[in-house]
Amino acid sequence: MSERADFHVMGQPLDGTPLHYTASGLNYVYLLNGFTVDNDPDYGRIITIEDERDLHRAIGLYVITRPRTLTGAEFRFLRKQMGYKQKELAHELGINEQTVANYEKDKPIPPPSDHLMRLEFALWITPEDARADLIKRMAEAIKARPRKRPKLAQATAAAAVMPPTDVQASISKQWQVQAGIEQIKVPSCIIY
Repeated sequence: MSERADFHVMGQPLDGTPLHYTASGLNYVYLLNGFTVDNDPDYGRIITIEDERDLHRAIGLYVITRPRTLTGAEFRFLRKQMGYKQKELAHELGINEQTVANYEKDKPIPPPSDHLMRLEFALWITPEDARADLIKRMAEAIKARPRKRPKLAQATAAAAVMPPTDVQASISKQWQVQAGIEQIKVPSCIIY
């Protein structure tokens, strides 16, 4: 079964044919609107994305809230959105550069690295004035977690603590993800 995440710009009608958005490096991203396609006689097909920065933030929110281990492509996408080189991210995560390269080549990403990457992105994407609340809610959720819990197959332990809903709206002002016709609401906090 292949995965697919449809993104659309709020308040715009959906276009007839979804665009498979491969520029993100994630093969499951499709755009339902918010883009134009022009055919230039010299350069061929030219695609213009409406507010690409906002789209990438919406994709990032989608990626870090998924209840499974990050893939190499997702790890790379998040790193690039934060503007890190592999060496810089390795320093932030307390691992070596080759380990980051291996993760991005789909070598297994252990839970601590997965959790830290999600948290790093959540903090990066959250406006500065809302970060303290995010950290406080994460600490409370971790404290409330039972000491012994069953092993989770593909889910992560304290993976994606999301900014509050009102802050999420300021992070991705236009783009949203949807499944079919029904829109998916990004949860305000996910602790696995």
